[in-house]
Amino acid sequence: MKAAMPTRCDHAGPPVDRSPSPVDAHGLAAAASMFRALGDPHRLRLLTQLAGGEICVTELADAAGEKISTISARLKALHQVNLVKSRREAKHVFYSLADDHVLNLVNSALEHAVETRPIFKNSTEGTQTMTTCTVSHHVDHDHQHGPACGHTAIEHQGHVDYLHDGHLHHPHDGHIDEHVIEVTAVNANVCTPDHVCAGHAAGHVHGDGCGHEAVPHGDHVDYLVDGHLHHPHEGHCDNHGALVLA
Repeated sequence: MKAAMPTRCDHAGPPVDRSPSPVDAHGLAAAASMFRALGDPHRLRLLTQLAGGEICVTELADAAGEKISTISARLKALHQVNLVKSRREAKHVFYSLADDHVLNLVNSALEHAVETRPIFKNSTEGTQTMTTCTVSHHVDHDHQHGPACGHTAIEHQGHVDYLHDGHLHHPHDGHIDEHVIEVTAVNANVCTPDHVCAGHAAGHVHGDGCGHEAVPHGDHVDYLVDGHLHHPHEGHCDNHGALVLA
């Protein structure tokens, strides 16, 4: 008599049930609607911006350089599937993430996409996750970063990175990781037209050769001025928060 075929590999350990709690058809349809809303990179970017806290629609539109109606339409799509919540104050409408489930969902999607650890945490705690080796490495880099190497050193998520020609470099296991300052409550990607800074003249124009170091921040480039980030925007500088110099 033939022995029964095993139903699972003999070397495998006890089965681990990782399935979610039972959910009905309505719940599955609602979850599918959420994923459809997340399937647009513009809407996903809005969620990453809201990870830092509540933001006004006007500020989101200014930061993206798009019409308020365009941003509002994207937020409406996210609101319809309970990914964001809103409140009105006078003539302004403010949006924020619906809850920490959305924060975790966005984190997991981005983590899986770039094969690194989450770049956001709850805004009440700040961003304290240790950054691991990233997929993006800087090639043909002979310079050895370290104390007194000639490049500005920045404390970044528990380690030290170095600003080098518009890149944020982290020496790691014989190679250089390319890092980016994350969009958080501390370093928010918002419009601040009333920001006044003595770090440069009012008519100063940021760009190549402007005298300030370029810093990759989220999906854009900022400039380091007196320890904080400036973002040129519609004739003024947005204040995107302070960095800690090492």
